[in-house]
Parts: sequence; C-alpha cells; structure tokens
Amino acid sequence: MFKGRVALVTGGGSGIGAAACQRLAIEGAKVAVVDLKGDTAAHTVELIEKAGGSAIAVAADISSPEDNVRMFDEAEAAFGQVDVAFLNAGILQPYIPLEQVTVELFDKVLAVNLRGAFLGIQQCLQRLKPGGACVATASAAAYLGFAEAAAYATSKHGLIGLVRSSAAAFAARDLRINAVCPGMVMTPMNSFAAIDTIEPPESLANAPYRGGLTPQQIAEVALFLLSQGASGVNGLAQLVDSAALATFAPLPQ
Repeated sequence: MFKGRVALVTGGGSGIGAAACQRLAIEGAKVAVVDLKGDTAAHTVELIEKAGGSAIAVAADISSPEDNVRMFDEAEAAFGQVDVAFLNAGILQPYIPLEQVTVELFDKVLAVNLRGAFLGIQQCLQRLKPGGACVATASAAAYLGFAEAAAYATSKHGLIGLVRSSAAAFAARDLRINAVCPGMVMTPMNSFAAIDTIEPPESLANAPYRGGLTPQQIAEVALFLLSQGASGVNGLAQLVDSAALATFAPLPQ
C-alpha cells in the first residue's frame, strides 16, 4: 500500500505506534519512528531493519513546537519528504476522581494529547505531499465522559473537534485527516506486556465482544485511513472498540 512513500509515526516506540511502524514498513514505506524515548524508537527501527525495511529513530517531545518541526526536518533529511503521518503519541492519567485532578495534571495531559496533536497537525498541513494523509489517535473516551480520567477524556474530546475542524484545510491542499478511536488496547501503557511480533493481517482473529484489542488491530485501521483505499474519507473519527460503546454495559449481577 505504501511503496515509495515516507511515513512519520509518533509514539512509535511501543504499542500501537510500534505496530503501525512495522506494518507501514512491510507495506513498503520508509518510516520515521518518533518517540519521547530514543531507545524505544531505536528498538522499533531495529525490528523494521531486521525484516528488511528502512527506518530512522527520532527522539522528540510532541508538546514542543521545536520538536515537531525537527521531527519532520529529520524525516525529510533522511528520506526526502513525508507523505503520511500517524500522530499516535499520547499519555494517560492516573485514575482518580475529578476533585483530585490538579491544574498541573490537567495541563500536562492536554499539553501532550491536545497541544501536541495540534502542533503535529499544523506541520502535516504544511509539509505532507499532495495526496497524503494524517491520522491522529484519539480514544473511545472521546465519545463519553470518563469520571475517573476527566483530563484524559477532555483531551480526546478536543482532539476529535480539532480533526474535524481541520478537514477543510487539509482538503484544500489535496490532503486528508482522520482520527482512530481505540477502546481498551493491550499495550505497555495499559500495563500489558509489549508485543514485537506482527501477524499477516488476514490471519488476525476477531477481537472478543467488548474485549481487549491488540496494538496491530488498531494499527490496521490507521493504515487503511492513511492509504489511498480511504481516499474518500476525511474528517472521520473511527471507533475501534470491539463494540464496547455499541450497547449499554450489562448491569451488575
């Protein structure tokens, strides 16, 4: 799907981002693997290169305007251009009631999850090549309140508004922007063991009803939205939650 194209992925050192980086490389892309931790980005690059792909590692803090510029600079210096970007990096917050959320915590979560996405989206608008696409990782928490994670849910609600509000500007430059909204994903961020292996997409098993998803199951949807197969999709927020929000949760017994 991505032969001859260059992809930039933030949060590429683990979880959904690492799976997306590997899948993009398998599909022919050269990949700029961006992560706050340079060693985890380098690990993903190692996995890609062992499989015969091409990638570079970039250590960057997405809440920094300067780092957002630099990550695109480094991708362009290595590969000549950037065609697609998966703005996947983000942070969680401790599960605590609203009255315990401090201003400092609230600001930190929004600085990464919303401000960071805003800065990345602006760079994408300016620097992606025509015909390219951007996907941002939001959350199922963008669709409903989250009493134990108010700052996180607020950041993801805002991100959906930002993606939808950006669609017209992207279309004017022959670009597209969409969001993927995962439910519970079995990643290190959610205290699950890291998964380095990638399965052929056609061999992936269906996720259990309202159950956890693998990082690759989210990455596959992101890849579709980045691909020309989704050329008619712009401004969409796509849930990938194994029907978690499709029905009311069962009542406690």
